[in-house]
Amino acid sequence: MPVYKMRDEMPYEELIKWTTFFQRRPIGWREDQRTYMTLTAAGVKESAETLFPSLKQLRDNIPAEVKALPKGEFLERMLQAKGGDPDWNPPWLNKGKK
Repeated sequence: MPVYKMRDEMPYEELIKWTTFFQRRPIGWREDQRTYMTLTAAGVKESAETLFPSLKQLRDNIPAEVKALPKGEFLERMLQAKGGDPDWNPPWLNKGKK
């Protein structure tokens, strides 16, 4: 199906379901799984999660959008940026806090 036809005809609910699917199942995880199996057969002793982030995401069931959020040193630099909002607190860091 061409993209223009899909864009015009796909119902919104189906689009949301596809988005949810790809958040749970990262693109390329099957290829990574097959490659890991081949590497294991060749004698590699590393775990799948250390070699392939997509498999770690799949195992831990981490949604793709959470994985992409800034954290660590990058977040610290964002918070200390010149002209930034010093009172801004990212909502994903305040889970459970009120």
